[in-house]
Amino acid sequence: MSILEIKNLKKSFEGEMVLKDVSFSLEKGECLAILGNSGSGKSTCLRCINLLERPDEGEILFGGQNILARNVDENRVRSRINMVFQSFNLFANMSVLANCMIAQRKVLHRSKEEAKRIALENLAKVGLAEKADAFPSTLSGGQKQRVAIARSLCMNPEILLFDEPTSALDPMMVMEVCNVMMKLREEGVTMVLVTHQIEFARKIASKTLFLHEGKVDSFGPTKEVFQKPSKAFASFLAMEASLN
Repeated sequence: MSILEIKNLKKSFEGEMVLKDVSFSLEKGECLAILGNSGSGKSTCLRCINLLERPDEGEILFGGQNILARNVDENRVRSRINMVFQSFNLFANMSVLANCMIAQRKVLHRSKEEAKRIALENLAKVGLAEKADAFPSTLSGGQKQRVAIARSLCMNPEILLFDEPTSALDPMMVMEVCNVMMKLREEGVTMVLVTHQIEFARKIASKTLFLHEGKVDSFGPTKEVFQKPSKAFASFLAMEASLN
């Protein structure tokens, strides 16, 4: 059984259809890259999976359960399907360690000692154990993103969602984040990644989904999707290449 199955997802904003009957599935341990032009529905799809947006129609099955059902605890779902945002969303008035502890304490109700131990373990995993007492304002963009990843890992999520995690970073910082995500993939962490960076997606993702005008244009193993691109995907790749 797939860990995540999206069935016939539809979402509109102010009468404009953004997602048009989107369906795909994800197996445990896979990393899925979602690609597409601006306005194709990539981030909206991700936000629906995390229940930050409610689709108009369709189902989102997580472990076989429809998480759009009325009796579902949204906060619990978000702790199991955790989002790493483009803008980091770190609390500026808290240390790195405190940022990694707060959700553990409030959502998972862990003791202070346990939350601290888990936070330090995950900061070490992303190479930032020495920054535990630092504040976000003293960190580089790449370090902030790695703290955001560590914070998500502290929740022991079954799926990690990444919304343009490297778009605001310079090439060296992109490599920092890429290395962390490669390590997570090798450890079998299930991930969904929205990005504009083609080479980043090709390196990280085991599967690729290309959205075109709100519809699934291409979906499958990354190597196959790139080797035999559809007309729309080939056009997208050419456009991205011309911008870089």
